[in-house]
Amino acid sequence: MEGAMKLAVVSDIHGELEAFKAVLADVEARGDEKIVCLGDLCGSGADPFECVDLALELRREGKLEAWLLGNCDQSSLFNAKAFGPVDDSAVFWSRERLEKALTPQALERWDALGSIPRFYQKGKFLFVHGSPRGPLDDYVWGDDASDADKTAKLFALTPQYCFQGHTHVPGVFVDEGGGRHSYIPASELDGGVFPLDERKLMVNVGSVGQPRGGDARSCYVVVHYEENGTDNKIEFRRLDFATK
Repeated sequence: MEGAMKLAVVSDIHGELEAFKAVLADVEARGDEKIVCLGDLCGSGADPFECVDLALELRREGKLEAWLLGNCDQSSLFNAKAFGPVDDSAVFWSRERLEKALTPQALERWDALGSIPRFYQKGKFLFVHGSPRGPLDDYVWGDDASDADKTAKLFALTPQYCFQGHTHVPGVFVDEGGGRHSYIPASELDGGVFPLDERKLMVNVGSVGQPRGGDARSCYVVVHYEENGTDNKIEFRRLDFATK
């Protein structure tokens, strides 16, 4: 990854259109950042296909660098039970809304959801919905930092930096070396900023919709990176939004 990069990483929109719009407006106001979406546009919110349409618009405009499949997206596609603590009735409802009309626009949504990948890698940066070992549906919680075997396996699959979502809880996992790993919740970071240095990191970017972890605001991450730069960092952004 050459040159300077300013990248917005969003995840877990879950049909919360107003939250998605608020985050995208913040991205737009801060500059011409490219966007990576880690998946779960569908889910429990009122506007699953409007969120898909918005992602399609971003892709047509060249603003969406990558768009990944989430577990709730897959469940909506196949009318299947979701993974983990998800209300299956909401997933089935999303599926029903998506298949109401076989218009060209609806078919474009199906084609998009059926073709987006499970991971995206660019140089030392890996992007997934769940984790490096289970890109679609593997949960990584803060307490897992104390599970030496699990965390070692995850970091072994991490090129340098991995960005993930799925738990809706933002924070940073750090490979401290010597078999030691740590976890820092985003709420404990000074100014919401963490350096991108020589250590391997797994960064949970939090969620746009259905925030968890004790903060009801939407959360996403901005990556500031320049090859051989001295001020490379990630920045957690929190935003209020109005729900329908």
